[in-house]
Amino acid sequence: MPIHHLMVGTWTPPGAIFTFAFDDEALTLTLIKRTEIPHDEPISWMTFNHKKTAIYGAAMKKWSSYSVENPTTITHQISHPMRHDPAASSAETNTRAIFLLAAKKPPHGVYCNPFYKHAGHGAVFSADPSTGALATNVQNYPYQPDTGIHGMVFDPAEERYLYSADLSANKIWVHRRPDLSSAAVELVGSVDAPDERDHPRWVAVHPSGGHLYALMEKGNRICEYAIDAASRMPTYTGRHFPLIPPGIPDRWTMYRADVCAVSHSGRYLFASSRANSFDLTGYVAAFRLAEDDGRIERQILLNPTPTSGGHSNAVAPCDWSDEWLAITDDEQGWLEVYRWQDEFLARVARVRVPEPGFGMNAIWYD
Repeated sequence: MPIHHLMVGTWTPPGAIFTFAFDDEALTLTLIKRTEIPHDEPISWMTFNHKKTAIYGAAMKKWSSYSVENPTTITHQISHPMRHDPAASSAETNTRAIFLLAAKKPPHGVYCNPFYKHAGHGAVFSADPSTGALATNVQNYPYQPDTGIHGMVFDPAEERYLYSADLSANKIWVHRRPDLSSAAVELVGSVDAPDERDHPRWVAVHPSGGHLYALMEKGNRICEYAIDAASRMPTYTGRHFPLIPPGIPDRWTMYRADVCAVSHSGRYLFASSRANSFDLTGYVAAFRLAEDDGRIERQILLNPTPTSGGHSNAVAPCDWSDEWLAITDDEQGWLEVYRWQDEFLARVARVRVPEPGFGMNAIWYD
């Protein structure tokens, strides 16, 4: 099928979901629909449910959900306030819904993270089994008062273990679902980042469950962790790889690493960084992973991106092949599609959307 659809949200109001069509034969990328959503609920991070019949959004002070009938028929279902802390939903605080993760396995819970102040808890929602809509806030589980989680990932086998990157408290947390028929989690433990300046922002896990990759926002590097087969706790292997070139005068302040993601086959890891100045470019990196356990075999490339990346520069591999990778930026509002072939990365299509805050993460619908 040559036509694939992607959806993208915005960092700032007015709220909207943008749908694009990518033709993998003609190599064209076209905006085909702007769906208006509640004005003050722009979606800075979105994800699909397991059937791609609903979109879940981290939407300023709300957790939102939308039904997806087809790529251009997207309808608001419900928005829930942040209830983990009375101050979080207040207009007087800077607490913001920043990330959510939808389980692929029953009972298909949705795991949500606030950020900035009053972000010491994660929230778990149930989903309506027929519509996919966010239903009930079934649990608010604690991290610590100064926590700021920006990314999470499940272990791929059972989705029993949940790994959280705590940018603010500089550690990685591990929770587990003791009862797989329930979405509720309990604490297993946490590990501090290797350097007090690292600040882990994102985590990804190899399909084998053998290794975890932590993207360090201020450290601007990928750190490799081996996952213990019994405890499922990650241990830093001492191996790390750069997300910005050598010779940067101050890697701790000039750049911020953004997102990492494993390709469909599990053979590659992609990661990105953003520059803190529009005079500089961000970077995208690719790594080859061992097929059996996911250890990083080598860094393949570190390429500049067209802009600084703004708040974004988020990498989004498609979920049916290793061939296509989307990158968004909100400095200028670009969505770009790259082809990954013979371990080279080439941009094949791009489209610019000159709307406020456009260019958060892209999600592949088909």
